[in-house]
Amino acid sequence: DVDKIDDLMQDITEQQDVAREISEAISGPFGEQFDEDELLAELEELEQEDMEESMKSMGGLPSVPSSKLPSSQPSHRAKTKKRAEDDDDMNMLASWAT
Repeated sequence: DVDKIDDLMQDITEQQDVAREISEAISGPFGEQFDEDELLAELEELEQEDMEESMKSMGGLPSVPSSKLPSSQPSHRAKTKKRAEDDDDMNMLASWAT
């Protein structure tokens, strides 16, 4: 019967459409697509904000001392003693070498 053949052809066409949709869904990417560079930039921005917030919560810088700080240079006496020791060592090496 021609009507049965026509119905059968419509069913086959519908099944092919469904199969095509399934094939496209399977072959395409799954879920939302994200731009990795955009995500990394957002992460960096969040980390920067977090660091700034933690710096604010730490308080200010320490105060500068108002009194004069001691000199970091060794005293003249220590220099003289060190130089004398070095000279003695050099003289000992020189005598050993000759």
